[in-house]
Amino acid sequence: MVEPGAPAITELVAGDQQTAPVGELVPVTPRMRVTDSQGVPVPGVEVTFYVSVGGGEVTGEKTVTGADGTAAVGSWRLGPIPGANELTGEAPGLAPVLFKAVATASADGSMEILDGNHQYAPVGQAVGVAPAVVLRDGGGAPVAGQTVSFEVVSGGGSVAGGTATSDAQGVARVGSWTLGGSAGLNELAAKIQGKPTVVFRATGVAQGDPTLDRQVLLGGLAHPWDITFAPDGTMLYTERGGRLWALRPGQSEPVEVMKPPSDLNPQSQSGLLGVALDKDFASNRIAYLYVSSNLSGSMDNRVRKVQIGENYSGVTVLGDILTGIPWGSGGGHSGGRLRLGPDGFLYVTTGDNRAATIPQDLKGLGSKVLRITTDGQPAPGNPDLGPGTRREIFAYGFRNPQGIAFRPGSGQVFLCEHGPNQDDEVTLLKPGGNGGWDPNDGNGNYNGYSGAKMTDTQKFPGALPPTLVVSDSQGMGGCDFLQGTGWKSYDGRLAVAMLAGRRLISGRPSSDGSKMEVVSNDLQNIARLRAVTMGPDGNVYIAVDEPAPNGQIWRVSPK
Repeated sequence: MVEPGAPAITELVAGDQQTAPVGELVPVTPRMRVTDSQGVPVPGVEVTFYVSVGGGEVTGEKTVTGADGTAAVGSWRLGPIPGANELTGEAPGLAPVLFKAVATASADGSMEILDGNHQYAPVGQAVGVAPAVVLRDGGGAPVAGQTVSFEVVSGGGSVAGGTATSDAQGVARVGSWTLGGSAGLNELAAKIQGKPTVVFRATGVAQGDPTLDRQVLLGGLAHPWDITFAPDGTMLYTERGGRLWALRPGQSEPVEVMKPPSDLNPQSQSGLLGVALDKDFASNRIAYLYVSSNLSGSMDNRVRKVQIGENYSGVTVLGDILTGIPWGSGGGHSGGRLRLGPDGFLYVTTGDNRAATIPQDLKGLGSKVLRITTDGQPAPGNPDLGPGTRREIFAYGFRNPQGIAFRPGSGQVFLCEHGPNQDDEVTLLKPGGNGGWDPNDGNGNYNGYSGAKMTDTQKFPGALPPTLVVSDSQGMGGCDFLQGTGWKSYDGRLAVAMLAGRRLISGRPSSDGSKMEVVSNDLQNIARLRAVTMGPDGNVYIAVDEPAPNGQIWRVSPK
């Protein structure tokens, strides 16, 4: 038997180019394969499936490859609207696999959500918009005179006017929907004989909590990755494929600041990732970018210093201030978040590239939090970890950290770390601290999906203890502290974007940073959330990491 090497190639096996009626399961279960560079199947690789177009649903979305290297989603139900549907299968560090299907209008017509989905309201109170559906015949024309029943299916609330008859436009609207008495998810089903049930979701908000108003600020994007703000209120954001954009205050259309650099290699989880602005940006126009580059003749990740033109008209590259951050085969686990700390130094998160020896190697820059000056030198006060070690290292031993946040007024630095299939972690950083990630099986093989502990206190008794563990590993992205009295009880909480979990979680770390409990789950079941950034206007801005044209940036306002 040939022993497989490292996972390198993904391929579609079954379940592409299907057709099914709206709201129905596709007949063939989508399946993909992972192999090494020689085509040998690789078992035990984590695979995540998610709906990327069409609004359908999946079951069994997180799985691992079997002995034949294949993994299948549990089921894929198409969305409620006729047209294109897409399902994405992702293995960490490898190219995603895209399954396409077409949802056809039923001969009996369709029932679709018109409005009133994904709302917030105080517990025990009615949502602001009464949910409504629209009925259409097989040709897409509205159907009048049909009776729709509305029924609470979770959350314990109630409805008034639980049956409604569709009007001339095919619209049937519940009289009102009052949420249950406990904070959290509420669901309302709309039913009519012969058509798939439609489910509305709303979040009940506890007394003292804000309700959240989510607006799609920008759509049609391709994997937006990071967000930051200039002193004049301009929002800058990156797309993983290499473009940097600016949205000026009061404008609805962004300006393309930078096209993809010629040396960029945007594979899988690498490309143009983090962006940070110099503390004197208002006068010097300097920004810092985290890029995957082939400029040296081989691939690496690096921090690039650029100057942005007046009116955000192009960039001048001033140089790469830090190079040699390792880049793994296929572009996996590059980390990539950049933040300028309150101490004036750049903090850089780097990943393990799915390589066994990188996390605990103090002579390299991977799997680390680096702290450097704005010229790329090790920051004064960085720990001395021994002869030959890199002085850029602030802390080490991490898997794929994609979020870093500074607690206002405290000096505390928290890392948000994308884990394997068993854990994600938030960790309070300390200079020289070891995050405890060691995927080396003892023979130099990567054990990062089948047993390695996120914080291995047996190997490293002094490892940094996690502040929060999400034990079912929903894929942590970026994080930031919510600030402002408008956020009510959320003020001072750490908000964390979840990818596979498709939600925003938040909680308040203890004063010493040692413990944090997730006390709210917001914006659930909508999209993969990659970045979360507090804006200068008191709102929070969230990047939805989906392929074009489904990538978005949201503005979320507390009410």
